[in-house]
Amino acid sequence: MATFDQHPVVMWELTRACDLHCIHCVSGAGEARDPNELTTYEAYKTIDQIASLKPRELIITGGDPLRRTDIEQLIDYARRSGLDPAVVVSPTSLLTVDAVSGLQRFGLTRMIFSIDGSTPEIHQTVHVVPGTFAATLHAMYAAKSAGMTLEVNTLVTRQNVDDLLDIVALLHPFSISRWNVHFLVPVGGATGIDPLTAADAERVFARLADIRDREAFEVRVVEAPHYRRFRSQRNLRQLLEGSAVAELWSDFTGYEEDPLSDTNLLDTLDGARNFVYISHTGDIRASEFLPQSAGNVRFRPLGTIYRRSDLFMALRDPDNLNGKCGRCEFRHTCGGSRARAWALTGDIFTSDPLCVYEPGVQVLAPVRSGLEANA
Repeated sequence: MATFDQHPVVMWELTRACDLHCIHCVSGAGEARDPNELTTYEAYKTIDQIASLKPRELIITGGDPLRRTDIEQLIDYARRSGLDPAVVVSPTSLLTVDAVSGLQRFGLTRMIFSIDGSTPEIHQTVHVVPGTFAATLHAMYAAKSAGMTLEVNTLVTRQNVDDLLDIVALLHPFSISRWNVHFLVPVGGATGIDPLTAADAERVFARLADIRDREAFEVRVVEAPHYRRFRSQRNLRQLLEGSAVAELWSDFTGYEEDPLSDTNLLDTLDGARNFVYISHTGDIRASEFLPQSAGNVRFRPLGTIYRRSDLFMALRDPDNLNGKCGRCEFRHTCGGSRARAWALTGDIFTSDPLCVYEPGVQVLAPVRSGLEANA
């Protein structure tokens, strides 16, 4: 059984109501609130359960969380429960300077924005809705002026894969604390987006490694746990060039913690191992992109579901993997995206189609720098 973080990152989809119609939306967000979403009282009880986990982070998302009229109450209760929530905001008419100030008065210190291109044209290949690029930047300026800590989400697609360095340049004035780079899982509205190939993903990994090494903000990779494998390969190649590779590599094979990886546990979000998702109706999942429910907070404690549910325990066990993921030297520290495997094949335990690595033959495959890969 692979190790897992007893204090995971918790993402909570507070509502699916949203006035936007972004093509990448996986939740099926609509204009009306779901009558089955958690009530204010149930939301308070959910916060109690989240607090009992002592999570490393609480991320409140949607839909548009501002569509919940009790959002300020819930932020206040979360703060009084010892949590420091971050809110993923949508650039709708509700996201005003007054709204930012109101959230801050009730204790919010962190906001997360979505930027998917360095220009309106590139950004709107994902968001479609005109004006979202300017509205997002305006809200980011307001949040920064209010003293908020800012993070940015970016979904990597074929349309913006060559725009990443320009996005980084755009973000410099905001002094963001973290850049969350999401790799597409084709579910919901995201099935219409042109996905990366496995070779594209390797080039993006190289670019992100270079960006991570030179920028002040953290880089987090979402739904691409093989980024850890990439960094291990890169470090191994530097350390063992000209050495007896096979002999030294055998010392690593089978470890649950890769001694060559310089990524920490939170550099990649890995469903069931260091991440848990709560839907607007209280369902507990290993990923927002994986529809299988491990239980519901209305009927079973969150901590029990995360630590001991059959689904989460099965997802943590590398012996359940098949295909090349099951043979891979990195299966204990990577394991591939189970959400992507399910979305593209219908088999939750098969190989991640976005991984180019071939077990046993590519340990020291050449790893070029991101700038070279972009040439």
